[in-house]
Amino acid sequence: MSKCKETKTLDFKNPNSILSALKNLFKLPSKPGSGIPAQLILAKQCGGFNASEIAAKIIKRQAEAGIPVGPLPSGEISPDEIMERIRVEEMVDAITTKMVMDVAIQPGTALQATGTAGPIPVVAAGTVVGIATGKAVVNPCA
Repeated sequence: MSKCKETKTLDFKNPNSILSALKNLFKLPSKPGSGIPAQLILAKQCGGFNASEIAAKIIKRQAEAGIPVGPLPSGEISPDEIMERIRVEEMVDAITTKMVMDVAIQPGTALQATGTAGPIPVVAAGTVVGIATGKAVVNPCA
């Protein structure tokens, strides 16, 4: 986000000066960040839930446990491996589309919000004064 351009004087006879002042109205001032926790930075960079990778890891672990895995003597994929992938796909789908968590925010937590009210940018800052609650969903990061 860029800093707001400061206009020292506004010349109403100069169209460029008026246009510059109008453009400046819709820019939000930039503020130095307060630092993002490492967990959030890493979460945004994750590859997401991948049912194929999860199923492959489960099948690999089955092999480590001595359970026969791999293609059938005919060369076809084992029905157990197909079912494992289907099972994982359904779990990942349920987690990423239907799972909702209740969250609580401690009193004293600082908050910051941005948005718009029609064409007007709105910036808000404050502190949570009581226990706040809300809902959260799982982000598949895909």
